Amino acid sequence: MGKIDISLSSYLSHPPVFADLFNAWLYGGRQVIDYRELQAEDPVQNRPEYAATYKHVRDVVKMYYQDGMELVMLGIENQEEIDYTAPVRILQYDGADYQKKIRRVEAENRMRQGLKTGLPAFFQEDRISPVITLLLYFGKEEWRKPRRLHDLLRFPDESDRLRQFVPDYPIHVLSVREDMDISLLHTQLRQVFGFLQRQDDRKALKDYVRENEDVFSRLSTDAALFLAAAAKGTRLLTTLPVKEETCNMCKALDDLYNDGVNQGLVLGEDCFAALSEKLLADFRMEDLRAAIKNKEYRNRLYKEYRIERC
Repeated sequence: MGKIDISLSSYLSHPPVFADLFNAWLYGGRQVIDYRELQAEDPVQNRPEYAATYKHVRDVVKMYYQDGMELVMLGIENQEEIDYTAPVRILQYDGADYQKKIRRVEAENRMRQGLKTGLPAFFQEDRISPVITLLLYFGKEEWRKPRRLHDLLRFPDESDRLRQFVPDYPIHVLSVREDMDISLLHTQLRQVFGFLQRQDDRKALKDYVRENEDVFSRLSTDAALFLAAAAKGTRLLTTLPVKEETCNMCKALDDLYNDGVNQGLVLGEDCFAALSEKLLADFRMEDLRAAIKNKEYRNRLYKEYRIERC
């Protein structure tokens, strides 16, 4: 697992934060899911006996209960880049969870009814709770497709009839940058996602941190570590007092910006100036022209030349 995976799992595993995200996404901010009714589930999915070697560890997964009864299993998979196989991957994860639930019911039925192993033990009246997986996307590029299994499938030209016989499987993609309405959030997750939505605009980011200084000055350590990792803030990580329960993100950012000035680090417009110098030195005039017009291409060149914090 990468830094974002680890920090995301740690931060969103906190029941209040987990509930806050799903209340915002599923219920428009209404406080429907009570975090006290959430129970952590084993994130490890082992292979079925009849399948090839397979094992996946979900990023975060919890069961939500109402009045002591299982209501729905909620899972999160985080994604930094667009995954063009995501519908198949999510289908596999959800299928494994459903299979686990069926086996649990079968085991209970066998024990209660004294059935032998190997005999059918899932009956007509048996039911299992649903699974909902949210793919939380942190990338800059807009996630247009794939959003369903059919987006991956190649159908012949005369495919209308064939298509209706092929089961589809939509997935739920939530872009933190583009889709997340942070006003629906009620925990520090609002400020964390607000930070990520402004990280490409240095002035807007500094203003936002100052406007929410009361939160950023006492951000939970897990939130700060997640934020630094998701924002690609490798240097920011080194300034955080992670041994304490809370972190002063305002001070950490000030230290980072001041350090950047003192050491002549390139930020914002200075990044492009540094990139231009390197491209001119390498006689890459066409790349320079392309970088001026295309932000995505410019970002690739920043990575190529290891110009950070741009």
